[in-house]
Order: sequence, then structure tokens, then C-alpha cells
Amino acid sequence: MAMQAPDTPQNETQRLAALHALQVLDTPSDKAFERMTQLARDLFNVPVALVSLIDQERQWFKSHQGLEVCETERAVSFCAHAIAHDGPLVIEDTHKDERFADNRLVTDSPHIRFYAGFPIRPLQGMAVGTLCIIDHQPRQFSERDLKLLGSLAGQVEELLRQHKLQMELTQTANKMHKEQKLLKILHQGITDYQALMSGKRLWVFLMEALRELTDSDYALIGEVLPTNTTNALKIHAITDLSWSEESRPLMERLRSGDMILTNSKTLLGQVFAFGEVVMTDDVDSHPQRGGFPIADTPFHNYLGVPIFSGEHLIGMYAIANSQQPLNQALLDWLQPFTDTCALLINLYSQMAEREQVMGDLAAARDQAETASRAKSEFLSSMSHELRTPLNAIIGFSQILANSRRNPLGEKQKRQVSQIERSGQHLLSLINEVLDLAKIEAGHMTLSIEPIILANVFNDACSTLEDCAEAAGIQFRYTSPNNRWQVNADYTRTKQILLNLLSNAIKYNSTNGSIDITVAYLVDHVRISVTDTGPGIAPERQHELFEPFNRLDAEGGSIEGSGIGLAITRELVERMNGEMGVDSQPGQGATFWFTLPMANAGATADEAPTLNSVHTQPSNAFTLLYIEDNPANQRLMEDIIDEIGEIKLQIAPSAEIGMEIMRHCSPALVMMDIHLPGMNGYQALEAMRRDPLLQALPVVALSANAMPGDIKRGLEAGFNAYLTKPLELDKLEATIAQFIQTASGKKP
Repeated sequence: MAMQAPDTPQNETQRLAALHALQVLDTPSDKAFERMTQLARDLFNVPVALVSLIDQERQWFKSHQGLEVCETERAVSFCAHAIAHDGPLVIEDTHKDERFADNRLVTDSPHIRFYAGFPIRPLQGMAVGTLCIIDHQPRQFSERDLKLLGSLAGQVEELLRQHKLQMELTQTANKMHKEQKLLKILHQGITDYQALMSGKRLWVFLMEALRELTDSDYALIGEVLPTNTTNALKIHAITDLSWSEESRPLMERLRSGDMILTNSKTLLGQVFAFGEVVMTDDVDSHPQRGGFPIADTPFHNYLGVPIFSGEHLIGMYAIANSQQPLNQALLDWLQPFTDTCALLINLYSQMAEREQVMGDLAAARDQAETASRAKSEFLSSMSHELRTPLNAIIGFSQILANSRRNPLGEKQKRQVSQIERSGQHLLSLINEVLDLAKIEAGHMTLSIEPIILANVFNDACSTLEDCAEAAGIQFRYTSPNNRWQVNADYTRTKQILLNLLSNAIKYNSTNGSIDITVAYLVDHVRISVTDTGPGIAPERQHELFEPFNRLDAEGGSIEGSGIGLAITRELVERMNGEMGVDSQPGQGATFWFTLPMANAGATADEAPTLNSVHTQPSNAFTLLYIEDNPANQRLMEDIIDEIGEIKLQIAPSAEIGMEIMRHCSPALVMMDIHLPGMNGYQALEAMRRDPLLQALPVVALSANAMPGDIKRGLEAGFNAYLTKPLELDKLEATIAQFIQTASGKKP
């Protein structure tokens, strides 16, 4: 007789539903089930114990102690007979039972001779499988044994119920974390929308959120742009799909947003052109697969979703290779995310449009402000530039008219008087036409012309002789050939030298020296100032030329603004030269600059001579004049020469002037208001804070001659305020007043 297959129970549909509801089939090994089958083996002293679950076409073992296979087909299953019988099944000797004698599990491995199985009914009393024991020898099985096996089967039922509960708890927890992710993303999108609006941040945020929510390998999001024919797609963010070196350039174009997609006959086109949802688990066989931008990327599923604002299609997103099943449930769950995308894209468009309008308004405002500023600067500059030469015209005419040493003839006096009257008339016209409410324009004008280098050297060195002597510093310089000329601004070149020399005095060592050398370099000359100070570490030398950087000297006794070298380098470079420093700690420093030669043929054919400059003390009344304009400097020299018994020192900037004051205190300081670097008001404020300088009398000289300007100057603390063009009698009276005051203070 042939082997008998097990019957199918009448309640098979409900039974299978109960089995699948357990969610236990094909799950990994579980220690609790393993302990139960091991206990059954020990109690009954058998080699095999199984927890067998009867599926539609197979029996699957949740635990299979003593048996290597984890499942067999249902047709040969002993346990399926127990299910069909709907009760315990005991076969004490399979060879004597017609149903099983020729069963291949009897005739072949595992050679079953004894079987006892007890149904397990964890849900609604449905028998989903058995707890069974197997022996390779026939054996007796008592009622007590069967009852004991039933007790163990009850324990397996409880384990299956616990397993089902654990699975449901895990799924609920996973769903709640998933819901929290969605809520977090929606919350962040709404609350942080302003921060997300800069650059590509919004699009990248939405793309990464989409990948996270759907467990997808790839995602993209883009803006739908209407055209005359059909909609187009501008991709704003996309996961890198590069599959080869050939596809990388195309990917870069997609990611940068400069590639617009227009083909409607693609997986993407169906969405952005027609506003349709496209969902497929078989991408390769899809008729529109070939139109995807990166054709060779392996996709196994794809979802494209349109983003609507009302009835208007404004964008789309897509995912591929999602770990979640693509279905209507996922689409419904993503609806809040889709709505948030619509809101944020609308905000993005509105803010971009607003930024464009604001940018246009700002540009118009800047243009208007520039025009207004240009007008103000023009009036201010014209006022100052016209008054400055008038100062020289009127001043020199007054000197000629009143000269006691070289009196003029009557005809010359009439001519000079006409010059002065014309100058005064022109000055009155300027005062009437121009608004003299000065706005500092910050312009720096240079007068580039051939200058004799030796003259600048002698001028700069004589200016700082007293300072060097007071500090115990000796100047040593190699005088350049008198034929050497450079293309430069005389005053600015002198200012450069004075800046470097005053620094060399300030930062030198006690009883140190300063060497000034000039080297000929074909079409340039290189001027070097070398001190015997502490030196500068190479890694910090670049900081010297940064504005307001004094290399930690702020807390020391040496004062300064920290902008001198920055201005010096700017002056050198604007005169087509270069500047640098060579130094090592403890070995002094050499600051050098180059200037272009004006007469490159005049080389050093005469050997230069080494001179030592020895300063001579003077008991004469000292007037320090701070002025950067060469014509005004020469005018003051002639005025003081006429007065006599006054030693005049000239400084081209307030910074250099203050260094001179600290080393050789003058009886009177006359200062132009408009100076390079620190202006007159700033210099006065710095002097009044300095215990060494605060008592010095300071007279302001300015082309700003309105009553408000004079009032402001006197309130700022100037001892007197003289206007340009200078009135000689007023200037001489002012100087005489301070000479008398200074003489009265002398012991």
C-alpha cells in the first residue's frame, strides 16, 4: 500500500490565517524555543524534538533539536496528520503502521521509528503545528507521557503568543518612531524656513528628509517651470547617481541646477509634465525607463510625486530603491510632507522675488548715495583744493609786499597788491559759491615727478636730528649720487623715510645706530633703513604691515597707532615701488623700499661718501609745522625766515610730528587739519591724552573757514584757529604771542 498523505482540515483557511498572524514563519532561532525542545529530549530521553508549524505547502521547524533540516514538504509530514486528526498523534512503531511504513522520512534519514506529536493552539483554538518527539527505535508511550507532552505543548503555545506580542510591540514602536521623524521634519521645515531659504539649503533639506522617511537610496526634488510647449523641470537637489566616469559630468550639471529637463516621455516627465503619480516595482521593463537622465543606474523601484499649490503644479519629488513597499498607503502617509514641500517652495519663490526687488532697490539707493557722496566730495575737494593754492598766492604776495629785508619798488608793490586783491576776490567767490561744510573724502593725491634722491635724504635726516640725539641714536648714511633721480612724490617719499627713521629711533636699543643705504638696481633704487633694535621673528614679519597691528607692543611704553607701516607700504606701492623687511630676533631689522629711476643712465659712477650726521643743539624758539603740502611748507619756511630768531621744523604727518614732539619739545605746534593718516583733530586728541605732550600749545591751520569750523576747532581744544589763505599779520601776531608766553615761562 502506498504512503498516505495527510488530509486537509475543514478549517484550513482560518488555521492558516492564525498561523500567519503569529508572524513566526522564517524567523531566526530563538533561545526560548530551543530550551523547550531540549527539555523534551531530556524528559523523554529521545534524540529529536521539534516545534513544527504546518504552512500551506510545507512544515517549518521553529526549533529542530537533533535534526539538521529546518523544513520539509507537507505531504510527508507526520505533524500534518496530527493537525488533520485535530488531536495528539502517537506512532509507537512506524514499521507497523500502514500510513507511514513507506514514508521516506522512515525509510531514509532521519529513519523515524517512533513519533509522538501534540497539537499547539496559540490563537482561537486553531492547531497551527505540534510539539513532537522522535526516536530511531520503537517505544511505549503511556497516558502519563502523553499528558506530560501536552503540558510542554502548552508552554510552546505561550511562547508563540509572547512572540506575536513582541512583534506587534516592535512594529508599533517602529511606526511611532517613523511618525516622529515625519513630525520632526515637518516642524523643522515650518519653524526654520528662514534659515532654509539661503542657497540650496531648502532643497537639500527636503531631499535628505525624503530619503530618510522612505528608506531610499536615491531621491531628487525640483521646481516645475512652465514653458510655451510643456512644463520643464529644474532639479535643485539630487542624490549622486554617477555610475561611471562618463556619467559624472552629466551628474554635475544636474546637481548644479543648470540643466533643465523637458522630455515628457520619461519616468520623471510623466510627473513634471502631466502632474501624474508614477509608481513601479519593475523599473527595467517600464516603457519609459530609457528616458531617465542617468540610464545605467540600477533601480528596482521608483516613485514620482507631483507637488501642487492649489491647481498649479509647482514642483515634484522622486525616490528610487526604497526599502519600503511602494503603495497608496505610503503615498497617503507622505501627504503632509508633500503639502509642506508646496508651502516651502512657495515661500522660496516669494522670498527670491522679494530679494530681487530689494536688490534692485538697494542698487538704486547705492547709486543715489554714490551720486550724492560724489557731489559732496567734489564740493569739499574743490573747496580745499582751491583754497590751498590761494594760500600760497596770497601768502607769498603778502611776504613780498611786507618784506623788510628786500623791500619792493613802488611799481612792484602795486603789482603784488593787485595779485593779493585778485586772490582775495577769488577767495570771496569760492566762499559764496561752495558749501564749506567739509566732508572728509579720504582721497590721497600724488604728484609724481623726477626728484633728486639726495635732497630727500638730507631733508628727512635733518628733520629727525634732534629726535635721534635725544634718544642717543646716531644716524649713518651713504649719500646717493646727486645725479640720481627717482620718479616719485617728494613729500610722500620724505614721509616714507621719516616713518621708517622714526620707527628705527623708537624701536632701537640704547646708544644704537641707524644705517641708511641706497643701492642701484638697473631701473630701480633700493633704499634701506637698518636699526640695532631687538629684531622681528620671520613668522611675524607679515603682521607689521597689517593696520593697527603693533606686534603686542600695545601694552608697552612706546606709543603709536599701528597704521604707519601700512600707510608707508601703500605709498610705496602707489609710486610703483615695493617694500619689505629683513630681520632676525636679536639682530636688528632692515626695512627697505624701491622706487623707479627717473634717469637710469645716471649710475653710481662716483663713489659715495660715508657721512655721520652730528646734531647741533639750538636755544632758539622752535616752531613745529605739520603740513603735507610742499607749497605750503615752502611758504612757511619763507615766512619764518622773514620773522627770524625762530627754528622751524616741518613734519609731513601727525604721526611723525608727534614723534618729534616727544624727543624735542617745541614751543609751538602749528598743524594743518587735513593730513594723511591721522587728521588734526585726532592728533590733538592724542596729544591731550599724552602727559608729555598735553601742555604744548597747538594752533590749527585749515582751509575750512566757516564760523562753525572755527568754533568746532576751538571747542576741540586748539589754542588758536587760523584759516587759509593765511593772513600774515594775524599769523605773526599769533606766533609772537606764543613766543612771549614761552619766554615768560623760562627761568
